[in-house]
Amino acid sequence: MVGIAVQVLVAAAKRRRIERRPALLLAALATGALVACRVPGFLLPEGELLRDVYLRGSSAVPTVALTFDDGPNGRCTEAVLDALAEQRVQATFFVLGANVAAGHNDALLARMVREGHTIGIHGHTHRVRPLFHAHLIAGEIHAALEAVDRTLRRAGVPDPPRVTFFRPPFGLVTGITARAAAAAGLALVEWTVSVGDWQAGRRADEVTAAILARVRPGDVIVLHDGDETHQRSEERCVDRGVAAETVGLLVPALAARGLAVVPLGELLGLVAR
Repeated sequence: MVGIAVQVLVAAAKRRRIERRPALLLAALATGALVACRVPGFLLPEGELLRDVYLRGSSAVPTVALTFDDGPNGRCTEAVLDALAEQRVQATFFVLGANVAAGHNDALLARMVREGHTIGIHGHTHRVRPLFHAHLIAGEIHAALEAVDRTLRRAGVPDPPRVTFFRPPFGLVTGITARAAAAAGLALVEWTVSVGDWQAGRRADEVTAAILARVRPGDVIVLHDGDETHQRSEERCVDRGVAAETVGLLVPALAARGLAVVPLGELLGLVAR
């Protein structure tokens, strides 16, 4: 079991290279200490909980999925939706409950549903600490789910689709988080391709080239339409414009390689949501 926990941590560190936020490094160090001490309830167990953690789809099927974290974020998310509509593909938005509850993005959330995209949650506040405490992560999940449901109803979606996917902040999966997700009926979804599109100064052509250098059939690609709970793009997209531009370049390039962008549920072999 210790081996599994270490493998999960190493994989997470490699995917993000522990460069996005100091908090991830601190969490990894704390995790290592907990593993060494064999703290009960921390290690991601084998069996039932691992069954609901998804990394990728089948490598035998020429499909990939696009996912977006940290939104909704005003004009940046709107631009992503416009780009997806232009390319006629569907994506999954792992939204933060605090961004949803703020009340500035109601129309965007409703548009996601109308245009066939999937809404998952990315937590409520994007904080790491709740991932290590059962009552805190349960509260984060509940708050995010409530925010999505209330916002969609307020925006005129009378019967909101049930949220079934959860991607923890920084992709950090703990046993506590896995149990809380399972209790809420959520499948944990990680990713296999992340190229640092959130870094300042990155250009869409660079991001696209980096993705194309790594992508394989079955991959789950992550981009960012927001910056945690910062809401800087109500009037114009000022912090995550590269995401929409990347969609416009990436989708045709994937198609040229014979890779189709499909909904996450389809990629993972789950019932379409």
